[in-house]
Amino acid sequence: MARRYDWLLFAAVMVFVMAGTAVPSAADDAGLQAKVEAQLRLDPRLNWELLHVKVEQGKVTLFGEVASPEEKGWAETVASTVPGGRGLTNNLLIEPALAADHKLRRDIWSALKTVPALERNPTLNVTVQNGEAILEGEVQGIAAQKAAGKAAQSVEGVRRVVNQLKIVPEGSRPKIDATTRNPILDGERQVVP
Repeated sequence: MARRYDWLLFAAVMVFVMAGTAVPSAADDAGLQAKVEAQLRLDPRLNWELLHVKVEQGKVTLFGEVASPEEKGWAETVASTVPGGRGLTNNLLIEPALAADHKLRRDIWSALKTVPALERNPTLNVTVQNGEAILEGEVQGIAAQKAAGKAAQSVEGVRRVVNQLKIVPEGSRPKIDATTRNPILDGERQVVP
């Protein structure tokens, strides 16, 4: 009788242990990855464009580049607050040269938001590398294109502006797809009010 009780107890414990160790599916991993990426993008302390997230069997890995040890820590803290992860590995590399470009990009966006000619232009793409700003996307009219270039060039620290903005006829609606509708989820675009 005691042996039977031991086997039942052993079986019950194994069922309990196995229930808690179910391997997450690929869909679970994709959902968790999307949640972690969204949280990283929402944190203003992070240059999220250079952060990447990989999730395998519920284990989250951060990789990419950050400008400081503080930013690396912030990214880890933010990612660890997302429920559902079974572990976190922080493989972010610290590259101090990124700090200046991130600040320039933020300052360029601030300058672009003050330009009245850009009010009817829902999206722009701004990239900064080594002090060089690249403007991409669609604007309505040559005045908006020139104003965007002038605003970007006015930001202190910008060495050069490459204005690749495409001009679309005034009054036409720019192409807005699912990624430009929600700038938080699109790695490069921000809405210009």
